[in-house]
Amino acid sequence: MQDQSRILWITDRYPPLGGGMAQSCLRQVEGLRRNGLPVDVIALTGTDPRPTVRSEPRDNGWDHHFSRMARPGLTAQQAWRVTVLNGQRPTYSHVVGFGAGRPGFTAVTFAAWLDCPSLVLVRGNDFDQDWFDPARGFWIKHALTRATTVGVVAPDLIRRIRALFPEIKPVFIPNGINLDDWALLPQDEKLRDETLAQLTPNGRRVVGFFGELKYKKGVPFFMGALRDAGLLDQVAALVVGKRMDEDTEQILDDPTLSPPNLRLPFSGREKLPGLYAACDYVALPSFFEGMPNVLLEAMGLGVVPIVSDAGAMAEVVQDGETGFVFATGDRDAAARAASRALAQTPQEREAMGRRARECIAQNYSLDGEIAALSAILRP
Repeated sequence: MQDQSRILWITDRYPPLGGGMAQSCLRQVEGLRRNGLPVDVIALTGTDPRPTVRSEPRDNGWDHHFSRMARPGLTAQQAWRVTVLNGQRPTYSHVVGFGAGRPGFTAVTFAAWLDCPSLVLVRGNDFDQDWFDPARGFWIKHALTRATTVGVVAPDLIRRIRALFPEIKPVFIPNGINLDDWALLPQDEKLRDETLAQLTPNGRRVVGFFGELKYKKGVPFFMGALRDAGLLDQVAALVVGKRMDEDTEQILDDPTLSPPNLRLPFSGREKLPGLYAACDYVALPSFFEGMPNVLLEAMGLGVVPIVSDAGAMAEVVQDGETGFVFATGDRDAAARAASRALAQTPQEREAMGRRARECIAQNYSLDGEIAALSAILRP
């Protein structure tokens, strides 16, 4: 390992785990490495009950994978020993915790031992769920109050953190994407056409649901809103996800409660453009959120979003201009938003999709995300 100032990055969301959090974490790490900042990752993602470690060299850094199924204390001590290689401790300029739970708690601890600044990145679930768990809530409190800098992915998190800890001044660091990665290629168009042939929408508008379709994603709630508005016969659903909860599966299985639907396993990055392109709309009726990658990616491809105002989604989507926004958990408002969307002509939908893509290009670029992180982390 080179004897130079480095960043130590701690996360429990990192490939090979899937999901938006893992992909966001990887995107930020790789972006910083490309920007010339050496980053060593401690990824608490394995499933071995022993505190094992697997280390892999990367361009401008190392990835160290640990089992998060092992006893937390043993895993943390093993991770700490990784920072001392061949008897020579690397010089770390910062320690980053991706998430304010266990990663944030571990990050501020290691930063104190290394006598360097810490950055804790709050992603959304930290306060939407973990804060109310006695053990995780303690981790979050310790992480936030000991961190040198707190970064947040949604403006609402600034308000909530300041209400609890007025002395903390969080920094807004929005997610970003590289629009060049979200231009349709011939293979994407082929997948789009194959997907529509399987779904056979027969004149219905295709509404897409993507990601980990657990309770928080609100799919049964949104199907109820479509029924309330008498819209089930106007739509077909493309469902691309994993870890679908029982209520969502039951709703989708019942033709009286949901529209015709095609369910596909969650896909890697290589298939997503073609699947997004099969949709007229992408719906994110979540009860709580951060800033979902699905929203930025779909809008980057010109797909019109229908979203709740949870997390940063109302920050990203301008109602009636770049998509449709409704109050979180308000079934009547969700029904009205869906009705407005489905009343669009194809020309109106395409124009809105172009504005959505332009919004992402101007405000949510990958370069902007990495520049904001680099401004904090450069020695």
